[in-house]
Amino acid sequence: MFFYIALIILYIPLRLIYPVRVIGNKNVPKKGRIIFACNHQTLNDPIIIGTRVRRRFRYMAKAPLFKNKFFGAILKGLGAYPVNNKSIDMQAIKTTMKHLKKERAVLIFPEGARLKSSESNELKNGVAMFALKTKTPVVPSIFIKKTNAFCFNTLLIGKPINFSEMEQFKDRKLDKETYSEASEILIKEMYKLLKEYNNKKLEKKKQKIEIKHFKKIEKQFKGYKPIGC
Repeated sequence: MFFYIALIILYIPLRLIYPVRVIGNKNVPKKGRIIFACNHQTLNDPIIIGTRVRRRFRYMAKAPLFKNKFFGAILKGLGAYPVNNKSIDMQAIKTTMKHLKKERAVLIFPEGARLKSSESNELKNGVAMFALKTKTPVVPSIFIKKTNAFCFNTLLIGKPINFSEMEQFKDRKLDKETYSEASEILIKEMYKLLKEYNNKKLEKKKQKIEIKHFKKIEKQFKGYKPIGC
């Protein structure tokens, strides 16, 4: 209940403060467990994703944020649960597995922490591990730039990837090598979204230049009559 009340209150203000266009919302399954994997540069990312993407997400947040009982209660109401990112947190792993087994959507940032620039670090294997162990589809997504206030941005969402249905992962031992291989596929899919988006923008720009050039030539020859006519 708290989540939906907060969503109603925050929806319009957040859209004004963080004007983010979403491309590919239709790729997010409406039901069933999924892992939503996205790049992470600011503290605003989970809130923006939570108010723009058509699923209610559970996600990890740094344990110190829960020290204040009031703020911690708000975070829990919004779907967050604590994680100690300085060491392997078994409780956070169990909580994530529990949410996925209950057919919920979990938001995970594959880099494992916020990045200071748009350049991605090597992905951690958390997403791959959860996806392969629970046979959960992963929805790749990427912000095209840092989510700053009052700056237009775009969130690109790709089609779900189901590692457990891929031939290369069938009957494979679930170890570090397997997780690393799946993580490599994920990062390629995330940056494939960005590459395709940039290519489309470049193509549109070329088309605009060509149309502008054609109109200029058309204007020059308007009213022109060949000799002898």
